[in-house]
Amino acid sequence: MKSDGSDVVMSLKNVSKIFVKRKFLRRSIPFYALENINLDIEKGERLSIIGESGSGKTTLARIASGLDKPSEGSVFWFGREITKLKTKKFKELRPKVQYIHQNPYASINPSRTIFSVLADPLKRYEGEVDSIEKKVADLLRSVGIVPPEFFFNKYPRHLSGGGLQRLAIARAMIPKPEIILADEIVSMIDMSFRAAIVKLLIELNEKTGITIVMISHDIGVARYFSHGGGRIAVMLRGRIVEIGPPDAIVDNPIHPYTRALILASPVANKRLALKKRELLPKYNIQKEVWESEIMKMKGCRYAFFCPFASEKCQEEKPELTDVEKDGKHKVACHMIEEIPAWELESVG
Repeated sequence: MKSDGSDVVMSLKNVSKIFVKRKFLRRSIPFYALENINLDIEKGERLSIIGESGSGKTTLARIASGLDKPSEGSVFWFGREITKLKTKKFKELRPKVQYIHQNPYASINPSRTIFSVLADPLKRYEGEVDSIEKKVADLLRSVGIVPPEFFFNKYPRHLSGGGLQRLAIARAMIPKPEIILADEIVSMIDMSFRAAIVKLLIELNEKTGITIVMISHDIGVARYFSHGGGRIAVMLRGRIVEIGPPDAIVDNPIHPYTRALILASPVANKRLALKKRELLPKYNIQKEVWESEIMKMKGCRYAFFCPFASEKCQEEKPELTDVEKDGKHKVACHMIEEIPAWELESVG
């Protein structure tokens, strides 16, 4: 689900996260995990944020959820800048924004029963209620842990990785949040269960209207999750390089890095796999470059590896600009006019 754009529940304005690398007998070197991120997230939206390891997607999610503070810029929840809120007001808003961790084995206390994992937060947010067993059962049933009563006295170790993530989702729903940020929640789950977890998030979004932001490195999972009105944002070394509807990002990618990401993803179709392997060198130059050299560059962080890069790409940072008149598809690239038409769509 996605709103008409008039109801923004979360907004990041010029957000940067800077870590300082200290070297012996040398000056400190700033490292931008995030650089000047501007992003509005609308009520009811399904937004996927994708990128390789080190792209900054998890850092973005942690800052957006209030778990970390930005070095620069501001984070707004429901129109309020969270760093300027008084403690009491922040605590009132906190339950409305929930974060689901990547590793369910670390985020759920293994010494507590499945019943207590859900019953304790239910009591906290709803007070002592007579029907606590029914409420826990309803929660377990809503995320597909059935029959619920069978699991009341079981422990987290009795659940699979997929079952643990279902339990984490159920726990996140207890405060009746308006937005959930799910960090790589299928990355530690067997392939056969991944689609079921993503489908569960989609169903929660469609039934309740809750906004869900999913962090992933799998563009196929991202497309499935955001299909039907959502968006995909592609991140590279702390910057958003392309954002738009899932079909536009996957079927008509513009940024050379997005194209390389799609071409590098595995597929079962042998003919398509061969075509991808043939096209990949057109959008990615394989070479060894120190990460520090890339991060020191003023311009595009993909310039070292981009066959279309010009001197301007190395010296001037590209800003997100509209690809279509409707403003839904944006890309940060100086060389849009030089990039050839996407060739993969005709292969099936």
